Amino acid sequence: MSFNTGETVGPYRVLEQLGQGGMATVYKAYHASLDRYVAIKVLHQAFLEDPNFLARFQREARLVAKLEHPNIVPIYDYAEHEGRPYLVMKFIEGETLKARLQRGPLTPAEVERIFEQVGAGLAYAHKQGILHRDIKPSNVILAKDGGIFLADFGLARIAQAGESTLTSDMVLGTPQYISPEQALGKNNLDEGTDIYSLGVMLYEMTTGRVPFSADTPFSVIHDHIYTPLPLPTDVNPNLSAEIERILLKALSKERADRYPDVPAFVTAFKEAWSENAPTQAAPKTIPASETSTLPPASSATLKAPAAAPQISDTPAPAAPRSKPSRWWWLALPAVLLLCCAVVVVGSVINKNRSAARQANSTQAPLTLPDGNAIATQVAATVAAALPVKPNQPGEPFPPQQPGQPEPLTPQPQLPGDGAQPIISIELPPLSVDEAQKIVDLNPQDPKAHFALGYALLQDDQVEQGYGELSAAAEMAKKQPGLLIGMGLALEQQEEWLGALLFYARAAKTGRDIRPAQAIDRLHEAVFRAYEYQEAPMIVPFEMLADVEPLSALIAHARYEIFFGSLEKAQQWVDNIQQVAPGSTESSMLQAEIFLEQDNAEAAMPLLQSVMDSPSPAWMKSEAEAMMP
Repeated sequence: MSFNTGETVGPYRVLEQLGQGGMATVYKAYHASLDRYVAIKVLHQAFLEDPNFLARFQREARLVAKLEHPNIVPIYDYAEHEGRPYLVMKFIEGETLKARLQRGPLTPAEVERIFEQVGAGLAYAHKQGILHRDIKPSNVILAKDGGIFLADFGLARIAQAGESTLTSDMVLGTPQYISPEQALGKNNLDEGTDIYSLGVMLYEMTTGRVPFSADTPFSVIHDHIYTPLPLPTDVNPNLSAEIERILLKALSKERADRYPDVPAFVTAFKEAWSENAPTQAAPKTIPASETSTLPPASSATLKAPAAAPQISDTPAPAAPRSKPSRWWWLALPAVLLLCCAVVVVGSVINKNRSAARQANSTQAPLTLPDGNAIATQVAATVAAALPVKPNQPGEPFPPQQPGQPEPLTPQPQLPGDGAQPIISIELPPLSVDEAQKIVDLNPQDPKAHFALGYALLQDDQVEQGYGELSAAAEMAKKQPGLLIGMGLALEQQEEWLGALLFYARAAKTGRDIRPAQAIDRLHEAVFRAYEYQEAPMIVPFEMLADVEPLSALIAHARYEIFFGSLEKAQQWVDNIQQVAPGSTESSMLQAEIFLEQDNAEAAMPLLQSVMDSPSPAWMKSEAEAMMP
């Protein structure tokens, strides 16, 4: 339920919607008795699924409303309207720092003024015992009258408060600006967490880009935890060594090595900046934005055909419908929070994980040498942990087992075409500690990160597991044969989200497998993976659109069937029918929509047509299973 233009909410008359995210929708309203405009943030209805939320909301709103500082957006009021909690804040005419950075580099004077005033507001909040937890340019407002305000203390504080079932297994923070300890899901956060995020923002203001960016949020998070900071002077040679030293200290992976508080950070920077400020703060590069964190049901950059129905760029997913034949897990708020780029999912249940873990437990665990012996046997240890071998021409890979997907064969190599054979990957029963030792000894080996990612998934450390798999995919991005092998290994364990990550990366890279087989594997992975609610975060729609447009359309349709609306799903299927008329994919999806509408009579002919067509075996099997 949303507020409507012209509606009266308490003493406020709603004038227009200003924006919408996963946690809240923002409206401009007029308060007649005080003759002033205000901004109303109405929190998403999903929060109300927690029976204790309203009491906690009132307690935390009361706390953040006490923050009175010229550089913090003040909260005027908080209340409920028809069961929906909302916050009332000062309405500020201006633009966000994110929008300002997108227009071009800041001047040295702007950098100093913005950093000093944001730091002043943050330092004041810290003295009151309140952390922000989501410092980023989109939460800094540059008013038309010259004022600078730090926004959204309320949402950050309220969303994180207490033992909420909505947030207890989540990590608050935007991937490009998240601190390593937030990324690791640690609970004992302190001022150092905000100092790190403030340091990332300063890095962006002075160099023109954030330190870490990648195709997926998990890859960015992994870099914040493990990857050394790119030297600021390598990005912007105009910066002095003193400025670089300050950024390196603020962005230390270890909290104890950062500045002790915000005033110390601000003072050090101002002193160095006054003596060493460049004539231009940042080179004329396009600043990295927060596009790696994607709304789960947002439209990809893929454009529908002109005659296709128009689909909103940011449809808000509705609560998933009950479907006995499907897996349902993860409450809707996890993905809703991701919509506004503040959440990384930290708790997932995967299909058949326990069965796979039980099967693996019968194998002998890998025994690793310790001490100096490890250092002298790194290559042998990695090879033993992850044996790989090129597939021989004509030899099917992997060996086909009953119920397993059809095998792939390598693309015949042509002289000079750069093709690579598919690489066979075995998954040994490594513990997390054993796999971590291999990564520590060989941090640039994608196979080592792949092993650690799989071990973490088996240990139900899902957030970290997908982070390691994303890192492995990034490292292997120029080795499509290896990417396919990793995807196949995960597919055999029914780890479809991970498999899709590798297939999509391989399809984006490679010329080394038969195109029809590559697309078949990709399409099956999309079908299977988009039954999981966090799939768009691991393999964003935009990434699929860049790889193969039909896959992005399938993903949108599949996601809407499970977690959105059947009306939106039908629009995506109509698009597919225009892009690929008569395709078995559109028949399958249309039949599924009919079944959701309890129209088995319409679904049966479509499913039968798939079973009678030369479709891939997995699709025929799925159609048979869907038969009423």
